[in-house]
Amino acid sequence: MPLHRSRRVTLTDVAQACGVSRATVSLVLRGSPLVHAETRARVEAEMLRQGYVYNRAAANLRQRVSSTVALVINDLSNPFFAEFAAGVDEALGERGYVTLLGCSNESAERERIVLGSLVQQHPAAIILSPAEDSTAAGVAAALGPRTPLLVFNRALGGTAPTGFQFDFLGLANRSGARLATEHLLARGHRRIVFFGGHADSSSCRERRLGYQDALAAAGIALDPAWMIESAPTRLDACARTAALFAAVPDATAAVCYNDAVALGLMLGLAHHGRRPGVDFALTGFDDIPEAAVSMPPLTTLCADPRERGRQAAQIVLAQVAPGGAVSHAPVIAPVRLVERESSCHADFR
Repeated sequence: MPLHRSRRVTLTDVAQACGVSRATVSLVLRGSPLVHAETRARVEAEMLRQGYVYNRAAANLRQRVSSTVALVINDLSNPFFAEFAAGVDEALGERGYVTLLGCSNESAERERIVLGSLVQQHPAAIILSPAEDSTAAGVAAALGPRTPLLVFNRALGGTAPTGFQFDFLGLANRSGARLATEHLLARGHRRIVFFGGHADSSSCRERRLGYQDALAAAGIALDPAWMIESAPTRLDACARTAALFAAVPDATAAVCYNDAVALGLMLGLAHHGRRPGVDFALTGFDDIPEAAVSMPPLTTLCADPRERGRQAAQIVLAQVAPGGAVSHAPVIAPVRLVERESSCHADFR
């Protein structure tokens, strides 16, 4: 049974109970092969008995190095970000790092609180997928000038303070949305809406621009009513389906902001007597695992979120490596169109 104490159990407590030096206990914690197996087992058993908890933040300060990387996600309920986080953790784990995870729930205020708390743990670097209204000034104030930062997917709003630098990993949002729109145009659709996302989000702005590029190249005049906003979630997309048909009653297809929105629209279409992939075509963006097994399977832009997570981890690990070169040049990951059954031809009428 662990001892009940009013103070934190220390290395000295464990060392005295085992009759070994504090340095030996420290070697056990670091997994050093210099410790005899029998001694290691005795020390580990005593740690368990006393309820010793390793103070990683204090160790980081003593050693002036860190074995943690913080990851702050804007929406963990979105399967895209769950896959992204899994990729980050996989790549960090392979290099002996531990992931500290936080979530802003799309709140810039919450983001600043989470970042401030994580910085106190002295991580080697931070990977941030910003909340929609996140600003460079707000992030800089929370982090200070010394913590290496990688921003993923969305641009930070406002002007960055002097001296505040960070890496950026984004997706080919504009060209991807253009690919999706061209795919629907090639299938005969002309009344194509852009559905979902918030217009003031940088990723949504870029995807809308790609959609508009394709319509313009096809000689189709864009009606602003064809762009319908919703939260980038399944539930809100389903609820906003009525707004789509109120604005564009004769719409036959939709380029959706992301897969969650597309899956929500599928449910909304059923409520309105429309059959996705039969008499209404739609595309997503992300290629989350569920996209391939939805009913019907979803045509989408594959961003490979798990691989993007691994890529993000590799960027920050290269940044914190001794002698590592820091360029801060933006990295834009390509996407590819995956054709499935949701993007039917327009000859159903």
